[in-house]
Amino acid sequence: CRAEACQAVGADSLGDRAKAKLGVDWHGTTRNGAVTLEPVFCLGLCACGPAAMVNGELRGALDADAVDDILAECGA
Repeated sequence: CRAEACQAVGADSLGDRAKAKLGVDWHGTTRNGAVTLEPVFCLGLCACGPAAMVNGELRGALDADAVDDILAECGA
């Protein structure tokens, strides 16, 4: 999530981490086609940010380890 509430609790650095690990920018898809990284503006989990949606599932209270786990789950 790229909304202000998530930004305030570290979403920008987590987004940068995901982009670096995947080797893509926003709207990009990994070479193997496993992951497309899309920015969203408010998932409604403001109290549980940073948040993301992974294959239609909301995930909240993310940190660097959680991002790494999500990327591994997705085959990135």
